[in-house]
Amino acid sequence: MKRSAWLLLLVSLLNMQCGYRLAGRGRNLPASAKTIAIPEFQNETSRYQAQPFVSAAIREEFIKRSRLRLVAAVDKADLVLEGRIGAFETTPVAYSDHGTAKMCDLHITVHVRLIDLKNNEIVYEVSGLAFRATYETDAVDFFSQAAGSLEKIGSRFAASVVSSILDNF
Repeated sequence: MKRSAWLLLLVSLLNMQCGYRLAGRGRNLPASAKTIAIPEFQNETSRYQAQPFVSAAIREEFIKRSRLRLVAAVDKADLVLEGRIGAFETTPVAYSDHGTAKMCDLHITVHVRLIDLKNNEIVYEVSGLAFRATYETDAVDFFSQAAGSLEKIGSRFAASVVSSILDNF
């Protein structure tokens, strides 16, 4: 009898839900949505490298943080995430003794909208979503940075965009 009471208590505790859950997991996405297409973002800047950098980082982060499967063709998707890169600027903020930039400020601004293709409605839209980061450099150009630095900054940038989408639904 004592053993079954403990077992019942244990099962009850395991089934309790406290109401807390992780934010930003896409639980507020349309329930019927299973797939998403994320085409290349339009690049409105003079930095041609910004387009693949931004698009790839957002794709990776969105798939990592949501329950959706990425598809290449928009006509095969339940949702489509469209975006435009409005700004991609690097500005030196500290210089070495030789006058070269040793620390830069990166500023990215994107405009995104998530469209439910089944219901033909915009589910989320924001213009001017800004991201700013400071990074150390020994190169003149942001894209000359080591791959690891780019991945870290890209991941932080994409996390801020995807959090905005998933958390603010």
